[in-house]
Amino acid sequence: MMPWNPHHSPEARKQVTFAATLVLMLLSAGSGNAAPKDTTPQDPERTSGRDIYERVLNNRFRSFIQKTTLVSMDRSGRRQESKLLMYWRDFKVSGSNTVLSKTLVRYSHPFDIRYSGYLVIQNANRANEQFVYLPDKRKISRVQLRGQAIFGTDFSYEDIIPGELQDATYQRADDESYEGIPVYVIEATPTKLAQSQYSRFLVYVDKERYVVLRSRYWDDAEVEVKEFRAVPSALLEFDGIWVPTRSKMRNHQQETETSLTISDIEPNPIVKNSAFDLRRLESH
Repeated sequence: MMPWNPHHSPEARKQVTFAATLVLMLLSAGSGNAAPKDTTPQDPERTSGRDIYERVLNNRFRSFIQKTTLVSMDRSGRRQESKLLMYWRDFKVSGSNTVLSKTLVRYSHPFDIRYSGYLVIQNANRANEQFVYLPDKRKISRVQLRGQAIFGTDFSYEDIIPGELQDATYQRADDESYEGIPVYVIEATPTKLAQSQYSRFLVYVDKERYVVLRSRYWDDAEVEVKEFRAVPSALLEFDGIWVPTRSKMRNHQQETETSLTISDIEPNPIVKNSAFDLRRLESH
């Protein structure tokens, strides 16, 4: 299947969207697992924060492969670019009772971190497992990625790995708007098992498309440390699932920011379990 690319012609984009739709239909028919039902109550005034966030998580791919470019800017205006390839798969749909999802990331740029990568296994009812491979050390290490930035950017590992419902508790706040778009506002408090770097965060969810457009993060000292903002005009749809292909993360303490651009994405590919084998981190 052709991956999406922002430089494709309109006709090519139609082909990608059609292909994504076809894959979703085939997966649903072949596995016997229909797409998650919309369990959100009909009365939006009675919808809980957990219900809304569950709807956000239900409206995502079963798996994806994407190329991402991160461009960081410090307070002096100095620019740094890094590129990565991410594989992600939801294991809940395959009937796993122990593993929720797996993420494998490999870096291709800049040269000094090329072939570096990490593997994150999000487990059910127990701590997640995290591994890093650095080619200069030629070894895989089990690590704790809590609070660690992604190679000099304002995004942490926690920020870019898709979350799970069990990672936090949720309370609904007053509705607001984001750049003229009506949004739900949810306050999330991470659980101990999530091993989050944040004490809490606010997420601003598009009421129509159920995608997070903005997030604000607080540390353990109750200081607001970062803010994520998606670019609404860069949202793209794949069979009803909306992807923010451009966004920024602002670090209030460091007075720096990083832009994130998804340059290619393949929705719902067949990603085998072997793709997340630890030995894949060492392969060049």
